[in-house]
Amino acid sequence: MRISIENKLFMDCPEGFRELSEEEKAGMNIAPGGKCLCISDPVRHIIISVAWLRLNGLSSWLLGRREVSWNMTRQIEKKLKPFSFVWLDDTKHTIDGQLARGMDYEYTAKGINMFGESLAVKVGEDLYYFHMYSRKVCREESLEIFGEILDNIAILV
Repeated sequence: MRISIENKLFMDCPEGFRELSEEEKAGMNIAPGGKCLCISDPVRHIIISVAWLRLNGLSSWLLGRREVSWNMTRQIEKKLKPFSFVWLDDTKHTIDGQLARGMDYEYTAKGINMFGESLAVKVGEDLYYFHMYSRKVCREESLEIFGEILDNIAILV
């Protein structure tokens, strides 16, 4: 399945994934004000979300990759603090030739040990946030799937 986000970002979803409905997304802790697409593979216990927003001219000029990533990691840390958040490491990935920066982390949700990886990339005036959530025991397989998805993303400038 190929997903288009505002005809700017194109993402291929592996077999087994489906797009979450608005009702399903409403139950998630998604930041207000932005746009978000979520896909899930319930068999492999993995959820991937892509959020995006357009910056105004001044913000676009002032915010660099490091600031975007730093802001994202601080927001995640704050939201997940009640869920035993543990920062693991900084991470980087190239998405369609653009450097995305972020972090790996663990937390506990409903008694389940979880793993997450979040990345932010700035392309012109657009910010894209990529988040992958999985059960901790599925970490390696989930990172591999997430990496394959990120490697096949196309962003039109």
